[in-house]
Amino acid sequence: MTGESDEAVLLVSLIRSGCLVLRASGREEFVDPATGFLLRRGDDAAVAHLARRPDLSAVVQFHQDVHGECPGASGPQVLPVDAGLGLAHRGLVAACRAGADSFEVAERANRLLAGPVGGREPAARPRRASTVAAHRRLVHQACAALTDGPPTAGLEDISRLVGCSPFHLSRVFRAVTGRTLTGHRNQLRVRAVVEELGDARPLRELAAKHGFADQAHLTRVFRRHAGELPKVVRAALRGTAAPARTEQESSTPRTPPSPE
Repeated sequence: MTGESDEAVLLVSLIRSGCLVLRASGREEFVDPATGFLLRRGDDAAVAHLARRPDLSAVVQFHQDVHGECPGASGPQVLPVDAGLGLAHRGLVAACRAGADSFEVAERANRLLAGPVGGREPAARPRRASTVAAHRRLVHQACAALTDGPPTAGLEDISRLVGCSPFHLSRVFRAVTGRTLTGHRNQLRVRAVVEELGDARPLRELAAKHGFADQAHLTRVFRRHAGELPKVVRAALRGTAAPARTEQESSTPRTPPSPE
């Protein structure tokens, strides 16, 4: 891996099928669906394919941020993939296919690799009061940025505003609040949509205004958080009967849920 500073500095590959031998830094490692591997920019690496059927992998790339932080800066080259990580990986892939926006995809990717790449701190490890206060300030700044900023702002935009990496912000936000940045952001957007459902503006326009990919994306997120379709809530606010659910709405795939 080579390139300039605006290119990927860390590449993580999770094997879905097949197997291979990774040769890097003078070592050989066997990699199959029970493992994955990471490479950093500048690594001299090569792979040898052993299985007859084609290898299938999911590749996640991380980029240098304003503070030079990067998940896995000192992590291993071969990663164990347990059932939990495998399910999280499949959830990420399914979310992408279902049309999840870039903010949610970025946070899912960071959260997916927080354990095997970034490491987990012991849950019972005491934190200094100054660290706790700093983390709470960071969360408050992130919440303010989400409230004041444009609904189309991405995870990297928010992390840049508060002065840390997306990886660090995502992990600290969840540790402090018990929910994800994506979940908090979606709650804000759903609340904003509810405020405007009494108007005559079409749902597709509300979706664009509040940063949803399209009306179907708005419907999925709204139903997950409000427990009902936007048009049903609109009808209730207006005191009218809701139109019948269409076949498309009934079969609209839901973005795989994530802990919020």
